Amino acid sequence: MKNKLYILLLSLLPLGVWAENVEHEYILSLQYGGMWRQDQYLSPLLYKGMMVSFGNEWWQPYKKESKLGRAGQLDNWEHVGRFRTDFDWTYNSKKNNVLYASRIVGGWGTHYIWKWPQHGVQVLLGPYLSIDGTVKYHARNVNKPVSVDLALHTMAEAGVSYAFHGKKNSYRLRYIARANLIGVDCMPDYWQSYYEIGEKVQPKVRCAGMWNHRVIQQELTFDMQFRGFILRLGMVHEYDEYGEKNMMFSREQVSMVIGACLPYKSCHPKNYTQF
Repeated sequence: MKNKLYILLLSLLPLGVWAENVEHEYILSLQYGGMWRQDQYLSPLLYKGMMVSFGNEWWQPYKKESKLGRAGQLDNWEHVGRFRTDFDWTYNSKKNNVLYASRIVGGWGTHYIWKWPQHGVQVLLGPYLSIDGTVKYHARNVNKPVSVDLALHTMAEAGVSYAFHGKKNSYRLRYIARANLIGVDCMPDYWQSYYEIGEKVQPKVRCAGMWNHRVIQQELTFDMQFRGFILRLGMVHEYDEYGEKNMMFSREQVSMVIGACLPYKSCHPKNYTQF
């Protein structure tokens, strides 16, 4: 009966993993929340609605024996990878038109970690490379129904975590923030009307940074580790604004995160320890 209950919980929740004696941290997450979007190529109005997202991330330290240095030199370095798919639906103020959007975002970063194990505190800082692509469909716009945005960002990522213990369980509170520094983006400087599709006007690719494309991403998560099971709850806030002259684009989301955890690879449930 107990095993069936675990299977039921895991079928309803995303999965993740974290244990002290396992080097890898693998997390699958589900997000749901509010979305505010503006695309002046499709419409001058601000749209608001809801979004849902499913993604994963994995944290892993570098091997001590590495081509980047001698053994022991990379003890405080680790890298992280992320991949996520979003879908949102937003309406204008009169709710007589809807904007659907599908987004794929991924990234990889590396961090140096300062550790104070006696206090349960860790601080991380490092570069992060992100690729972001969005396809938007305006339901009732005949002349300009589709908009496609692409961006590649070099970002700075920083975070702090605090772990503490109960009698039988352990917990971790972690805050992570990212901001873009420089990169390239692609805006829909094409298809000004339905009749111009055949002219094959190319989209506009430009250098992008905080002066013309601002990206702020932050998340606050709370991990609760029990024997053989880890539950994650959290909040995510993302803000993205870009454009030029009279054509601006923006996206802001505030969403909740929920997750569940399983043993991973060499970690056996009997080996679970505190964070």
